[in-house]
Amino acid sequence: MEDKNYSSDSPIHEQGQDRFSRWSFSERVAQVISKRSDPSSIVIGLYGIWGDGKTSVLNFIEKSLESDKKVICIKFNPWRFGTEDELLTGFFFDIAEALDAELIKTGDKLKDFVKKAAPGAGAIMGAKGAGEVLGSFISGPDINELKKRIECELESAKRRVLILIDDVDRLEKAEIQALFRLVKLTADFKYTSYILAFDKDVVAASLQDRYSSAAENSGEAFLEKIIQVPLHLPAVEKQVLREFCFQGVDEAINIAGISLSEQQVQEFVRDFSAAFDDCLTTPRKAKLYGNILMFSLPILQGEVNPVDLMLLEGIRTFCPSLYEVLRINKGLFTGSFRDSYYSNNDDEKEQIRNLLDDALSRGKNINKAGFIDLLKNMFPKLQSVYGNMSYGSDWYEKWNNGQRICSENYFSRYFTYAIPKGDISDKVIQELFNESEKWSEPFGFESNPLNEILNDSSAEALIKKMRHQAGKINADASLALAVAIAQKSDDIPNPEVFYSWMTPFSQASMLVSDLIQNVQKPDRVALAKKCIELSASLEFKLEIFRWLKREDENKPEKDAFSEACIDEIGKHLGKIINDKIEGRGDLTKLVPKSIPTIFYTLNKYVRNEYVNDYVAGLISNDSEALVRILDSYVPIAWGMESCISHKSDFEREQYNSLTGQLDASIVLNAIQDHFHQAMDVSDDFPRVYDDDVEKGVLFLEQFVWLHQYVLREWESEEESHDSEE
Repeated sequence: MEDKNYSSDSPIHEQGQDRFSRWSFSERVAQVISKRSDPSSIVIGLYGIWGDGKTSVLNFIEKSLESDKKVICIKFNPWRFGTEDELLTGFFFDIAEALDAELIKTGDKLKDFVKKAAPGAGAIMGAKGAGEVLGSFISGPDINELKKRIECELESAKRRVLILIDDVDRLEKAEIQALFRLVKLTADFKYTSYILAFDKDVVAASLQDRYSSAAENSGEAFLEKIIQVPLHLPAVEKQVLREFCFQGVDEAINIAGISLSEQQVQEFVRDFSAAFDDCLTTPRKAKLYGNILMFSLPILQGEVNPVDLMLLEGIRTFCPSLYEVLRINKGLFTGSFRDSYYSNNDDEKEQIRNLLDDALSRGKNINKAGFIDLLKNMFPKLQSVYGNMSYGSDWYEKWNNGQRICSENYFSRYFTYAIPKGDISDKVIQELFNESEKWSEPFGFESNPLNEILNDSSAEALIKKMRHQAGKINADASLALAVAIAQKSDDIPNPEVFYSWMTPFSQASMLVSDLIQNVQKPDRVALAKKCIELSASLEFKLEIFRWLKREDENKPEKDAFSEACIDEIGKHLGKIINDKIEGRGDLTKLVPKSIPTIFYTLNKYVRNEYVNDYVAGLISNDSEALVRILDSYVPIAWGMESCISHKSDFEREQYNSLTGQLDASIVLNAIQDHFHQAMDVSDDFPRVYDDDVEKGVLFLEQFVWLHQYVLREWESEEESHDSEE
């Protein structure tokens, strides 16, 4: 029962549920009313802000009088009534019904008087104002008779009536005004006491509107005329509220199944106390925070940093305006100020300061310095906004690994309570690692364990997440995952982008290399060869080989493949390519983007002069193959303004690269035999800006021009050498 009441926002009724020492206060109020001998009416105002526990105190007062035969407690909730005439008749009917149950033993019930009088209230309401209706109704003969009979019955029974009126401050302004006029006009009932629970400022403001032509404090003045005994709820000590709040936090953490380290607990308590202590003004605020955590922590368990989430939910609870600023300004608060030594970030910093100042100024009970300290800890970028400390991009991996809100990859999760589209759940990643230890490879196409998770839309996020965690994967899981990824390489996107190594395709090959490094050193060559062999595409075979970690003489401690191991793997790759060629495969059509890498691999790891023989035979069967070869060496260029990709030119760098693997004479002879018009080039390097011109023809002309230029260079160098001799 206690847990249920704690987790919900329900008022409490029992003394054993009292956490804020309100029972003794309530009991004293009840005893004063019970022992009062004066028959005149009394109106008590129970003042407290919204959520301070006024309803619970009314419940305690009622409970403490439960066994007191001298007092009849009647609860009247004006919030149940939609109109003023309903409020009026409901008030008397509730009193009559309660007294009928307690006092009236005959068949002549008090509520019958109300039923007789009530029909007239609506008719009068249509013609008169609320004040006149109340006066007419209460001064009418039936109500006067009801009043006399009630007073007579109470005096005869030596009992009193205590009317508890709650939720006054939740009414509309007109309803608040009507209720207080009702209380004012009925306050002369003998043996009757009222306790009205409300936020004094809210009610006074509503009454002020009614008497706007009067003095500035007319609302409070009106209250003073009606409320004879103003009582403020006893203040709850800050430490008690904090403990109550932290009990809710503990319960939410336990429900979510989250285990915090001692350091995490200390970080949370430090930041919570610095920022939110002044915001803990009522038990309801404390309870609301715990309830929010019970919702958010289980949903995002394992997907975000729990301390960051708990602190963010604190911001949402205690300063909603700040929460909104954070939610819609991801770019301002994630990451760090890049290249801070070379660029001016003053405008962005000023923007951040202005946004935060405005948001904090709109909050209530805000300790600005405490909130700024909290934000600096949650978003390290702010350390350079409010100080001189800066963080470099080397911190990004730490923030990613910690699932921090300051990470661009995790920020959105904290606000959507879900994994954004295109992202992958960290739980899914962890389950994948755990399950992969049990996989038996190699897999068939339909039985690959990654079929359900790796596809065109998920590849980028999945590979990025796996790369971040690659160092933590054990040898068995690494072996199985490397093979599975290689087999699924056809499903990994490889778009044309400025930085080709940032594509999911290249990142996946790097991941395979990372995984290979996780197995025992004697097993790595075999695994690398297996991944190359089982890769679904020739491009991915080449990409795996490209990103294998090689020993560096400048870093002898680095655990990587030796030159001998690389040579062994390269020969294995070369054989695979050779088998493709012997199967009459035209590589310029099969893998046009990878021709330069293939030529290098064939000459180095299969046989020197291999490419010369292959290309010569290829061109004799299909002269257009020469154009495709040149095209494969030309890089993609990107428009500075349009950002549209297009083929660049075949320039000196491409000439050197091609002729390093293929004899220039083979290319030149093929151009003479099949594209003789390209041999006639001008003195200027051929550049054509007309989109209608065939790029392939242009590349042939550029090769011829460069070849002639290189020949002239050699001749000049030989002449210079001869003259020196």
